[in-house]
Amino acid sequence: MPFTLSHAAAVLPLIRRTGAARGPLVASALVAGSFAPDVTYYAGTVVPGGMAFGAFTHSLPGVLTVDVLLTAGLVGGWLLVREPLLALLPRAARERLGAFVRGRPRTPGPVRERTASAGWFVASAVLGSVSHVVWDAFTHPGRWGTRLLPALNTVVGDRPLAMYLQYATSALALVGIGWFLWSALRVASAAGADGAGTAAPELPVRLRLLLTAPVVLAVLLGAAYRTLRAYAVHGAAVGWFDYLPDALFGAGAGLVPGLLISAGAIRLLGRRARRGGAAADGGAPGRPAGAGAEAA
Repeated sequence: MPFTLSHAAAVLPLIRRTGAARGPLVASALVAGSFAPDVTYYAGTVVPGGMAFGAFTHSLPGVLTVDVLLTAGLVGGWLLVREPLLALLPRAARERLGAFVRGRPRTPGPVRERTASAGWFVASAVLGSVSHVVWDAFTHPGRWGTRLLPALNTVVGDRPLAMYLQYATSALALVGIGWFLWSALRVASAAGADGAGTAAPELPVRLRLLLTAPVVLAVLLGAAYRTLRAYAVHGAAVGWFDYLPDALFGAGAGLVPGLLISAGAIRLLGRRARRGGAAADGGAPGRPAGAGAEAA
């Protein structure tokens, strides 16, 4: 902690309200990089040692190596589920949000350009992860930031001051992210929002709600599992507030299969819709294939 999603606030100054990063930086890598150091904490829900490995992902060697790979994995996963998930939104919201999250179009160029793009992706990932590690350093007891400023270790009530700072900055960051998204979507252009590559059909409201259910269920199950597992170890020796990180890490771990299930179902529906449309076009009056079939 802070809440992993809050870390995106640190890189927002590098992202325009069009969804594109400033200069040659890569917006998706900046945001995913700001999440990357915490990924092993979520993986710890099902992978033994995930929590302990977080010490490395929050170190300089980790930022320059593993965190870059984790960023690439997060961006790849995002690209896999982005278009299907947009189909779960009403059309007006889908068009504006779609224009924002797609950001600046990138077309494959010569090898030299692709190499430069890869370099900027890595640089963006490192910037995002550095912002995460520095933030955590001053909001987690025992990190180099709290050693640099010993006052942060002052106990207020039954907790160090750094922990209060941790949750306060998390909440403020979420407000900042909400404001950024609200202002960005206000000016977002719907042009090109339903561009090529969209793998989802127009879904009725009931079906959208049904396809959202796996995500909600997986998140709740993940949170419950991780919290109960922690309770089996600590019991009533700690307060309910201390179980919040476990619940959030479990929810995040459950989010992954939930998103994949929903996105996979939407892609299948889109494929079936396209096949049905192609079959209908093939039998339309005036088309050579249709005319030949009727003549036969």
